[in-house]
Amino acid sequence: MASFLAFRPVFVQVLVVITFVALLASLLYTNRVVPPAPRSATPATGINLTQAWLDLQHLTFNPHPYNSHDNDGVRNWLLSRAEDILTQNKVDFAVENTLNSSSTDSATAPVVLFNDLSSNITFSSSGSKTTIYFEGSNIIIYVRGTEDPSGSFWRNSTNTSSGKYPITKIKGGVLINAHYDSVSTGYGATDDGMGVITVLQLLSHFTASKTKPKKGLVFLLNNGEEDYLNGAYAFLRHPISQFPHVFLNLEGAGAGGRATLFRSTDTEVTRHYSHSKYPFGTSISADGFKRGAIRSQTDYVVFNGQLGLRGLDVAFMEPRARYHTGQDSTKYTSIDSLWHMLSASLATVESLASDTSSTFDGGVTKEGKVDAGSGTDAIYFDIFGRVLVVFEQHTMFAWCVTELVVAPLILIALEALLRRNGKWYLFSRLHDRPRMVNLSDGEVTEVDEGGKVPLYGWRGFFRYPIVFVVATAVDVGLAFLITKINPLIVYSSEWAVWRFVDPIKFT
Repeated sequence: MASFLAFRPVFVQVLVVITFVALLASLLYTNRVVPPAPRSATPATGINLTQAWLDLQHLTFNPHPYNSHDNDGVRNWLLSRAEDILTQNKVDFAVENTLNSSSTDSATAPVVLFNDLSSNITFSSSGSKTTIYFEGSNIIIYVRGTEDPSGSFWRNSTNTSSGKYPITKIKGGVLINAHYDSVSTGYGATDDGMGVITVLQLLSHFTASKTKPKKGLVFLLNNGEEDYLNGAYAFLRHPISQFPHVFLNLEGAGAGGRATLFRSTDTEVTRHYSHSKYPFGTSISADGFKRGAIRSQTDYVVFNGQLGLRGLDVAFMEPRARYHTGQDSTKYTSIDSLWHMLSASLATVESLASDTSSTFDGGVTKEGKVDAGSGTDAIYFDIFGRVLVVFEQHTMFAWCVTELVVAPLILIALEALLRRNGKWYLFSRLHDRPRMVNLSDGEVTEVDEGGKVPLYGWRGFFRYPIVFVVATAVDVGLAFLITKINPLIVYSSEWAVWRFVDPIKFT
Protein backbone atom coordinates (compact mmCIF):
# COMPACT_ATOMS: atom_id res chain seq x y z
CA MET A 1 0.00 0.00 0.00
CA ALA A 2 1.46 3.37 -1.02
CA SER A 3 2.21 5.72 1.83
CA PHE A 4 0.49 9.10 1.73
CA LEU A 5 3.77 10.71 2.78
CA ALA A 6 5.70 9.05 -0.02
CA PHE A 7 7.29 11.35 -2.59
CA ARG A 8 4.79 10.58 -5.33
CA PRO A 9 3.35 13.14 -7.78
CA VAL A 10 -0.29 12.78 -6.76
CA PHE A 11 0.42 12.98 -3.04
CA VAL A 12 2.72 15.96 -3.49
CA GLN A 13 0.14 17.78 -5.57
CA VAL A 14 -2.59 17.15 -2.99
CA LEU A 15 -0.33 18.37 -0.17
CA VAL A 16 0.63 21.52 -2.09
CA VAL A 17 -3.01 22.31 -2.92
CA ILE A 18 -4.11 21.83 0.70
CA THR A 19 -1.27 24.05 1.93
CA PHE A 20 -2.04 26.86 -0.50
CA VAL A 21 -5.80 26.70 0.12
CA ALA A 22 -5.23 26.87 3.88
CA LEU A 23 -2.86 29.81 3.49
CA LEU A 24 -5.20 31.63 1.09
CA ALA A 25 -8.20 31.06 3.36
CA SER A 26 -6.27 32.41 6.35
CA LEU A 27 -5.18 35.52 4.44
CA LEU A 28 -8.69 36.15 3.12
CA TYR A 29 -10.11 35.82 6.61
CA THR A 30 -7.55 38.27 7.97
CA ASN A 31 -8.26 40.80 5.23
CA ARG A 32 -12.04 40.44 5.06
CA VAL A 33 -13.14 39.78 8.64
CA VAL A 34 -12.83 42.53 11.24
CA PRO A 35 -12.11 41.40 14.81
CA PRO A 36 -15.26 41.79 16.91
CA ALA A 37 -15.66 44.69 19.29
CA PRO A 38 -15.75 43.82 23.00
CA ARG A 39 -19.09 42.84 24.45
CA SER A 40 -18.64 45.45 27.14
CA ALA A 41 -19.46 48.98 26.04
CA THR A 42 -16.68 50.25 28.30
CA PRO A 43 -13.61 48.11 27.52
CA ALA A 44 -11.16 50.65 28.96
CA THR A 45 -11.19 53.63 31.29
CA GLY A 46 -13.01 56.54 29.66
CA ILE A 47 -13.92 54.53 26.55
CA ASN A 48 -17.60 54.11 25.71
CA LEU A 49 -18.32 52.30 22.44
CA THR A 50 -22.06 52.93 22.59
CA GLN A 51 -21.48 56.67 22.88
CA ALA A 52 -18.82 56.51 20.18
CA TRP A 53 -21.20 54.88 17.70
CA LEU A 54 -23.95 57.42 18.49
CA ASP A 55 -21.43 60.25 18.01
CA LEU A 56 -20.40 58.81 14.65
CA GLN A 57 -24.02 58.71 13.49
CA HIS A 58 -24.52 62.32 14.57
CA LEU A 59 -21.30 63.46 12.90
CA THR A 60 -22.19 61.82 9.57
CA PHE A 61 -25.87 62.73 9.43
CA ASN A 62 -25.18 64.94 6.40
CA PRO A 63 -22.19 65.60 4.14
CA HIS A 64 -20.21 68.46 5.70
CA PRO A 65 -17.56 69.80 3.32
CA TYR A 66 -15.46 72.76 4.33
CA ASN A 67 -17.24 76.14 3.97
CA SER A 68 -20.69 74.57 4.25
CA HIS A 69 -23.32 75.30 6.90
CA ASP A 70 -23.28 71.65 7.93
CA ASN A 71 -19.53 71.93 8.49
CA ASP A 72 -20.10 74.86 10.84
CA GLY A 73 -22.65 72.79 12.71
CA VAL A 74 -20.24 69.88 13.03
CA ARG A 75 -17.53 72.17 14.37
CA ASN A 76 -19.82 73.65 17.02
CA TRP A 77 -20.95 70.16 18.00
CA LEU A 78 -17.33 68.95 18.31
CA LEU A 79 -16.49 71.87 20.59
CA SER A 80 -19.51 71.04 22.71
CA ARG A 81 -18.64 67.33 22.84
CA ALA A 82 -15.05 68.06 23.87
CA GLU A 83 -16.23 70.32 26.67
CA ASP A 84 -18.82 67.73 27.75
CA ILE A 85 -16.12 65.04 27.95
CA LEU A 86 -13.83 67.23 30.04
CA THR A 87 -16.68 68.26 32.31
CA GLN A 88 -17.82 64.66 32.73
CA ASN A 89 -14.28 63.67 33.71
CA LYS A 90 -14.20 66.59 36.17
CA VAL A 91 -11.17 68.14 34.51
CA ASP A 92 -10.36 71.81 34.92
CA PHE A 93 -9.71 73.24 31.48
CA ALA A 94 -9.01 76.62 29.96
CA VAL A 95 -10.25 77.91 26.62
CA GLU A 96 -8.21 80.12 24.28
CA ASN A 97 -10.15 81.72 21.45
CA THR A 98 -7.39 83.72 19.74
CA LEU A 99 -3.92 82.86 18.56
CA ASN A 100 -2.11 85.32 20.79
CA SER A 101 -4.28 85.02 23.88
CA SER A 102 -2.72 83.80 27.08
CA SER A 103 -4.37 83.63 30.46
CA THR A 104 -3.54 82.56 33.97
CA ASP A 105 -5.96 79.67 33.51
CA SER A 106 -3.97 78.35 30.52
CA ALA A 107 -0.75 78.42 32.54
CA THR A 108 -2.16 76.27 35.33
CA ALA A 109 -4.90 74.19 33.68
CA PRO A 110 -4.22 70.49 33.02
CA VAL A 111 -6.10 70.82 29.73
CA VAL A 112 -6.21 73.75 27.31
CA LEU A 113 -8.78 73.89 24.52
CA PHE A 114 -7.72 76.10 21.61
CA ASN A 115 -10.70 77.30 19.60
CA ASP A 116 -8.41 78.35 16.77
CA LEU A 117 -10.08 80.72 14.32
CA SER A 118 -6.97 82.88 13.89
CA SER A 119 -4.36 80.70 12.22
CA ASN A 120 -4.11 81.37 8.52
CA ILE A 121 -1.62 80.44 5.87
CA THR A 122 -0.73 81.04 2.23
CA PHE A 123 1.09 78.32 0.34
CA SER A 124 1.55 76.84 -3.10
CA SER A 125 0.16 73.40 -3.73
CA SER A 126 2.84 70.84 -4.50
CA GLY A 127 2.99 69.87 -8.17
CA SER A 128 0.68 72.61 -9.40
CA LYS A 129 0.59 76.35 -10.01
CA THR A 130 -2.21 76.86 -7.49
CA THR A 131 -1.68 79.21 -4.56
CA ILE A 132 -3.96 78.76 -1.55
CA TYR A 133 -4.90 81.23 1.14
CA PHE A 134 -6.63 79.53 4.03
CA GLU A 135 -8.19 80.82 7.22
CA GLY A 136 -8.19 77.92 9.64
CA SER A 137 -10.93 76.66 11.90
CA ASN A 138 -9.11 73.92 13.78
CA ILE A 139 -9.93 72.60 17.23
CA ILE A 140 -6.82 71.85 19.30
CA ILE A 141 -6.85 70.29 22.77
CA TYR A 142 -3.65 70.08 24.80
CA VAL A 143 -3.57 67.54 27.64
CA ARG A 144 -0.65 68.28 29.93
CA GLY A 145 1.58 65.30 30.71
CA THR A 146 2.78 64.55 34.21
CA GLU A 147 6.36 65.30 33.11
CA ASP A 148 5.51 68.41 31.07
CA PRO A 149 6.67 71.81 32.31
CA SER A 150 4.17 74.08 34.01
CA GLY A 151 2.89 77.32 32.54
CA SER A 152 2.13 78.31 28.97
CA PHE A 153 5.47 77.03 27.73
CA TRP A 154 4.32 77.15 24.10
CA ARG A 155 4.50 80.94 24.41
CA ASN A 156 8.06 80.98 25.72
CA SER A 157 9.82 81.38 22.39
CA THR A 158 10.53 83.95 19.75
CA ASN A 159 8.44 84.15 16.64
CA THR A 160 10.62 83.38 13.63
CA SER A 161 10.37 84.85 10.15
CA SER A 162 8.72 81.62 9.00
CA GLY A 163 5.81 82.25 11.32
CA LYS A 164 6.61 79.14 13.37
CA TYR A 165 7.40 78.93 17.06
CA PRO A 166 10.34 76.64 17.91
CA ILE A 167 10.17 75.26 21.43
CA THR A 168 13.53 74.08 22.71
CA LYS A 169 14.70 72.13 25.75
CA ILE A 170 11.28 70.54 26.24
CA LYS A 171 10.68 66.83 25.74
CA GLY A 172 8.24 66.60 22.88
CA GLY A 173 4.69 65.33 23.13
CA VAL A 174 2.37 63.27 20.96
CA LEU A 175 0.07 64.67 18.27
CA ILE A 176 -3.14 62.78 17.42
CA ASN A 177 -4.87 64.13 14.32
CA ALA A 178 -8.07 63.62 12.33
CA HIS A 179 -9.95 65.95 9.97
CA TYR A 180 -13.64 66.59 10.49
CA ASP A 181 -14.61 67.86 7.04
CA SER A 182 -16.00 65.51 4.42
CA VAL A 183 -16.33 65.72 0.65
CA SER A 184 -19.59 67.02 -0.79
CA THR A 185 -20.39 63.57 -2.23
CA GLY A 186 -20.00 61.56 0.98
CA TYR A 187 -21.05 61.43 4.61
CA GLY A 188 -17.52 60.84 5.81
CA ALA A 189 -18.05 57.88 8.13
CA THR A 190 -14.55 56.52 7.58
CA ASP A 191 -13.10 59.59 5.87
CA ASP A 192 -12.67 60.77 8.50
CA GLY A 193 -15.54 60.31 10.94
CA MET A 194 -14.08 57.29 12.71
CA GLY A 195 -10.79 59.13 13.12
CA VAL A 196 -12.61 62.08 14.71
CA ILE A 197 -14.58 59.84 17.07
CA THR A 198 -11.37 58.01 17.97
CA VAL A 199 -9.82 61.36 18.93
CA LEU A 200 -12.80 62.15 21.17
CA GLN A 201 -12.60 58.74 22.85
CA LEU A 202 -8.85 59.09 23.39
CA LEU A 203 -9.46 62.51 24.91
CA SER A 204 -11.93 60.91 27.30
CA HIS A 205 -9.52 58.12 28.17
CA PHE A 206 -6.48 60.27 28.85
CA THR A 207 -8.36 62.84 30.90
CA ALA A 208 -9.87 60.18 33.18
CA SER A 209 -8.45 60.20 36.69
CA LYS A 210 -6.18 57.15 36.47
CA THR A 211 -4.84 57.43 32.93
CA LYS A 212 -2.89 60.68 32.84
CA PRO A 213 -0.07 60.47 30.29
CA LYS A 214 3.59 61.11 31.12
CA LYS A 215 4.16 63.07 27.91
CA GLY A 216 1.75 65.76 26.83
CA LEU A 217 -0.85 65.04 24.16
CA VAL A 218 -2.09 67.39 21.45
CA PHE A 219 -5.44 66.37 19.95
CA LEU A 220 -6.04 68.07 16.63
CA LEU A 221 -9.37 68.12 14.80
CA ASN A 222 -8.49 69.96 11.65
CA ASN A 223 -10.77 71.35 8.96
CA GLY A 224 -10.26 71.58 5.21
CA GLU A 225 -8.15 68.46 4.68
CA GLU A 226 -10.07 67.54 1.56
CA ASP A 227 -8.95 70.84 0.00
CA TYR A 228 -5.12 70.63 -0.26
CA LEU A 229 -4.61 69.49 3.37
CA ASN A 230 -5.44 73.03 4.46
CA GLY A 231 -6.13 72.27 8.11
CA ALA A 232 -2.75 70.64 8.69
CA TYR A 233 -0.98 73.58 7.05
CA ALA A 234 -2.91 76.02 9.25
CA PHE A 235 -1.82 74.04 12.31
CA LEU A 236 1.79 74.93 11.49
CA ARG A 237 0.97 78.55 12.39
CA HIS A 238 -0.13 77.71 15.90
CA PRO A 239 2.56 77.83 18.62
CA ILE A 240 1.56 74.47 20.09
CA SER A 241 2.55 72.83 16.79
CA GLN A 242 6.20 72.96 17.86
CA PHE A 243 5.57 70.90 20.99
CA PRO A 244 4.89 67.36 19.60
CA HIS A 245 7.75 65.25 18.28
CA VAL A 246 5.70 62.25 17.16
CA PHE A 247 2.24 61.93 15.63
CA LEU A 248 -0.55 59.51 14.86
CA ASN A 249 -2.60 60.52 11.84
CA LEU A 250 -6.01 58.88 11.46
CA GLU A 251 -7.51 58.75 7.98
CA GLY A 252 -9.87 56.91 5.66
CA ALA A 253 -9.43 55.79 2.07
CA GLY A 254 -12.12 53.13 2.02
CA ALA A 255 -15.37 52.55 3.86
CA GLY A 256 -14.96 49.92 6.54
CA GLY A 257 -12.87 46.84 7.11
CA ARG A 258 -9.70 47.04 9.17
CA ALA A 259 -7.67 50.16 9.77
CA THR A 260 -4.25 49.57 8.25
CA LEU A 261 -0.87 51.08 8.96
CA PHE A 262 -0.46 52.95 5.68
CA ARG A 263 3.08 54.11 6.34
CA SER A 264 5.48 55.20 9.05
CA THR A 265 8.52 57.44 9.19
CA ASP A 266 10.88 55.00 10.89
CA THR A 267 11.40 51.75 12.75
CA GLU A 268 11.43 53.24 16.23
CA VAL A 269 7.97 54.83 16.02
CA THR A 270 6.51 51.76 14.28
CA ARG A 271 7.42 49.55 17.22
CA HIS A 272 4.91 51.48 19.33
CA TYR A 273 2.11 50.53 16.93
CA SER A 274 3.01 46.86 17.41
CA HIS A 275 1.43 47.03 20.89
CA SER A 276 -1.96 46.88 19.17
CA LYS A 277 -3.87 43.65 19.78
CA TYR A 278 -4.84 43.45 16.12
CA PRO A 279 -2.03 45.10 14.10
CA PHE A 280 -2.61 45.28 10.37
CA GLY A 281 -0.36 46.64 7.64
CA THR A 282 2.74 46.21 5.55
CA SER A 283 5.56 48.50 4.49
CA ILE A 284 4.70 47.70 0.86
CA SER A 285 1.92 50.31 1.08
CA ALA A 286 4.52 52.86 2.22
CA ASP A 287 6.57 52.02 -0.86
CA GLY A 288 3.48 52.74 -2.95
CA PHE A 289 3.40 56.29 -1.61
CA LYS A 290 7.14 56.78 -2.09
CA ARG A 291 7.04 55.62 -5.70
CA GLY A 292 3.97 57.69 -6.55
CA ALA A 293 1.74 54.68 -7.22
CA ILE A 294 -0.70 56.15 -4.67
CA ARG A 295 -1.27 59.72 -5.74
CA SER A 296 -3.60 60.94 -3.01
CA GLN A 297 -2.02 62.26 0.16
CA THR A 298 -2.89 62.71 3.81
CA ASP A 299 -1.89 65.14 6.57
CA TYR A 300 1.07 62.83 7.16
CA VAL A 301 3.08 64.67 4.51
CA VAL A 302 2.56 67.99 6.32
CA PHE A 303 3.43 66.76 9.80
CA ASN A 304 6.49 64.89 8.59
CA GLY A 305 7.63 66.89 5.57
CA GLN A 306 6.87 70.42 6.77
CA LEU A 307 7.07 70.09 10.55
CA GLY A 308 9.67 67.35 10.87
CA LEU A 309 7.64 65.08 13.14
CA ARG A 310 8.05 61.31 13.17
CA GLY A 311 4.91 59.25 13.13
CA LEU A 312 2.33 56.92 11.70
CA ASP A 313 -0.44 57.04 9.10
CA VAL A 314 -3.33 54.72 10.04
CA ALA A 315 -6.32 54.57 7.70
CA PHE A 316 -9.15 52.47 6.34
CA MET A 317 -8.36 51.31 2.82
CA GLU A 318 -11.21 49.13 1.56
CA PRO A 319 -13.61 48.77 -0.05
CA ARG A 320 -12.05 51.50 -2.14
CA ALA A 321 -15.12 51.75 -4.39
CA ARG A 322 -17.07 53.48 -1.59
CA TYR A 323 -14.39 56.10 -0.98
CA HIS A 324 -15.76 59.65 -1.41
CA THR A 325 -19.22 58.37 -2.26
CA GLY A 326 -22.60 58.33 -0.55
CA GLN A 327 -21.78 54.81 0.66
CA ASP A 328 -19.15 56.16 3.04
CA SER A 329 -21.75 56.06 5.79
CA THR A 330 -22.47 54.16 8.98
CA LYS A 331 -24.71 51.83 6.96
CA TYR A 332 -21.69 50.33 5.23
CA THR A 333 -19.32 50.15 8.17
CA SER A 334 -19.56 48.74 11.68
CA ILE A 335 -18.72 49.27 15.31
CA ASP A 336 -16.14 46.50 14.85
CA SER A 337 -14.23 48.69 12.38
CA LEU A 338 -14.48 51.63 14.76
CA TRP A 339 -13.06 49.53 17.57
CA HIS A 340 -10.24 48.27 15.36
CA MET A 341 -9.01 51.82 14.76
CA LEU A 342 -9.74 52.94 18.31
CA SER A 343 -8.00 50.00 20.00
CA ALA A 344 -4.92 50.33 17.81
CA SER A 345 -4.78 54.09 18.45
CA LEU A 346 -5.22 53.60 22.18
CA ALA A 347 -2.37 51.09 22.42
CA THR A 348 -0.09 53.20 20.21
CA VAL A 349 -0.67 56.50 22.02
CA GLU A 350 -0.33 54.87 25.45
CA SER A 351 3.02 53.48 24.39
CA LEU A 352 4.24 56.74 22.82
CA ALA A 353 3.09 58.83 25.79
CA SER A 354 4.95 56.53 28.18
CA ASP A 355 8.24 56.71 26.28
CA THR A 356 10.28 59.36 28.09
CA SER A 357 13.58 58.32 26.51
CA SER A 358 15.54 60.48 24.09
CA THR A 359 14.54 58.34 21.10
CA PHE A 360 12.52 61.15 19.55
CA ASP A 361 14.85 64.01 20.47
CA GLY A 362 17.63 65.38 18.28
CA GLY A 363 19.10 68.42 16.65
CA VAL A 364 17.14 70.77 14.41
CA THR A 365 18.21 70.37 10.81
CA LYS A 366 16.06 73.05 9.19
CA GLU A 367 14.46 76.27 10.36
CA GLY A 368 10.96 75.85 11.68
CA LYS A 369 11.20 72.09 12.21
CA VAL A 370 11.13 70.45 15.60
CA ASP A 371 14.07 68.57 17.07
CA ALA A 372 12.52 65.12 16.70
CA GLY A 373 15.75 63.48 15.61
CA SER A 374 15.89 60.82 12.93
CA GLY A 375 15.16 57.12 12.82
CA THR A 376 15.95 54.15 10.65
CA ASP A 377 13.95 52.98 7.64
CA ALA A 378 11.48 50.27 8.65
CA ILE A 379 10.31 46.98 7.25
CA TYR A 380 7.08 45.80 8.85
CA PHE A 381 4.23 43.37 8.20
CA ASP A 382 1.55 41.67 10.23
CA ILE A 383 1.15 37.92 10.66
CA PHE A 384 -2.54 37.10 10.21
CA GLY A 385 -3.50 40.35 11.94
CA ARG A 386 -2.18 39.18 15.30
CA VAL A 387 1.50 40.10 15.45
CA LEU A 388 3.43 42.91 13.81
CA VAL A 389 6.97 42.10 12.72
CA VAL A 390 9.17 45.20 12.69
CA PHE A 391 12.86 45.45 11.88
CA GLU A 392 15.26 47.92 10.32
CA GLN A 393 15.74 48.02 6.58
CA HIS A 394 19.48 47.43 6.80
CA THR A 395 18.68 44.22 8.72
CA MET A 396 16.69 43.07 5.70
CA PHE A 397 19.66 43.98 3.49
CA ALA A 398 21.99 41.94 5.69
CA TRP A 399 19.63 38.94 5.50
CA CYS A 400 19.46 39.17 1.71
CA VAL A 401 23.24 39.37 1.37
CA THR A 402 23.65 36.41 3.72
CA GLU A 403 21.18 34.34 1.73
CA LEU A 404 22.88 35.27 -1.55
CA VAL A 405 26.18 34.04 -0.17
CA VAL A 406 25.09 31.05 1.91
CA ALA A 407 22.55 29.56 -0.52
CA PRO A 408 25.06 28.94 -3.38
CA LEU A 409 27.56 27.47 -0.90
CA ILE A 410 24.92 25.05 0.37
CA LEU A 411 24.00 24.04 -3.18
CA ILE A 412 27.67 23.46 -4.07
CA ALA A 413 28.14 21.33 -0.94
CA LEU A 414 25.02 19.29 -1.74
CA GLU A 415 26.19 18.72 -5.31
CA ALA A 416 29.58 17.54 -4.12
CA LEU A 417 27.94 15.19 -1.62
CA LEU A 418 25.57 13.75 -4.24
CA ARG A 419 28.37 13.26 -6.76
CA ARG A 420 30.47 11.52 -4.14
CA ASN A 421 27.68 9.06 -3.44
CA GLY A 422 26.82 8.54 -7.09
CA LYS A 423 23.38 10.12 -6.81
CA TRP A 424 23.81 13.16 -9.07
CA TYR A 425 20.98 12.66 -11.57
CA LEU A 426 20.62 16.19 -13.01
CA PHE A 427 19.45 16.06 -16.65
CA SER A 428 19.87 12.27 -16.67
CA ARG A 429 17.53 10.33 -18.95
CA LEU A 430 18.44 6.88 -17.63
CA HIS A 431 20.20 5.50 -14.62
CA ASP A 432 21.55 2.05 -13.79
CA ARG A 433 19.50 0.24 -11.20
CA PRO A 434 21.74 -1.84 -8.92
CA ARG A 435 21.41 -5.63 -8.83
CA MET A 436 19.32 -6.62 -5.81
CA VAL A 437 19.54 -10.00 -4.06
CA ASN A 438 16.99 -11.13 -1.48
CA LEU A 439 18.38 -13.64 1.00
CA SER A 440 16.15 -15.85 3.12
CA ASP A 441 17.77 -18.24 5.63
CA GLY A 442 21.05 -17.80 3.82
CA GLU A 443 19.63 -18.85 0.46
CA VAL A 444 18.91 -16.71 -2.59
CA THR A 445 15.15 -16.59 -3.04
CA GLU A 446 14.81 -13.66 -5.46
CA VAL A 447 17.16 -11.85 -7.80
CA ASP A 448 16.62 -8.47 -9.46
CA GLU A 449 19.05 -8.21 -12.34
CA GLY A 450 18.95 -4.39 -12.27
CA GLY A 451 18.75 -2.56 -15.57
CA LYS A 452 18.00 0.98 -16.67
CA VAL A 453 15.58 3.25 -14.81
CA PRO A 454 14.04 6.19 -16.77
CA LEU A 455 14.48 9.52 -14.90
CA TYR A 456 13.16 11.98 -17.51
CA GLY A 457 15.74 14.56 -16.40
CA TRP A 458 15.28 16.91 -19.35
CA ARG A 459 11.51 16.92 -18.83
CA GLY A 460 11.98 19.00 -15.67
CA PHE A 461 14.28 21.37 -17.52
CA PHE A 462 11.60 22.28 -20.06
CA ARG A 463 8.57 21.98 -17.75
CA TYR A 464 9.12 25.18 -15.74
CA PRO A 465 9.51 27.65 -18.65
CA ILE A 466 6.51 26.14 -20.41
CA VAL A 467 4.33 26.38 -17.32
CA PHE A 468 5.57 29.91 -16.65
CA VAL A 469 4.80 31.10 -20.20
CA VAL A 470 1.34 29.51 -20.21
CA ALA A 471 0.37 30.89 -16.78
CA THR A 472 1.61 34.38 -17.68
CA ALA A 473 -0.24 34.32 -20.99
CA VAL A 474 -3.48 33.35 -19.24
CA ASP A 475 -3.13 36.22 -16.72
CA VAL A 476 -2.34 38.76 -19.43
CA GLY A 477 -5.16 37.50 -21.59
CA LEU A 478 -7.72 37.71 -18.79
CA ALA A 479 -6.55 41.21 -17.88
CA PHE A 480 -6.90 42.24 -21.53
CA LEU A 481 -10.42 40.83 -21.67
CA ILE A 482 -11.40 42.73 -18.53
CA THR A 483 -10.20 46.04 -19.98
CA LYS A 484 -12.07 45.38 -23.22
CA ILE A 485 -15.30 43.94 -21.84
CA ASN A 486 -15.93 45.68 -18.51
CA PRO A 487 -12.97 47.69 -17.14
CA LEU A 488 -15.03 49.17 -14.26
CA ILE A 489 -16.19 45.85 -12.84
CA VAL A 490 -13.52 45.87 -10.13
CA TYR A 491 -15.14 48.98 -8.61
CA SER A 492 -18.36 47.08 -7.98
CA SER A 493 -16.57 44.35 -6.07
CA GLU A 494 -13.11 42.86 -6.23
CA TRP A 495 -14.75 39.44 -6.20
CA ALA A 496 -16.65 40.30 -9.36
CA VAL A 497 -13.44 39.90 -11.34
CA TRP A 498 -13.80 36.16 -10.84
CA ARG A 499 -16.89 36.26 -13.06
CA PHE A 500 -16.09 39.27 -15.20
CA VAL A 501 -17.69 38.00 -18.43
CA ASP A 502 -21.09 39.63 -18.72
CA PRO A 503 -23.31 37.66 -21.11
CA ILE A 504 -25.12 40.87 -22.04
CA LYS A 505 -21.95 42.17 -23.66
CA PHE A 506 -22.10 39.41 -26.22
CA THR A 507 -25.78 39.69 -27.16
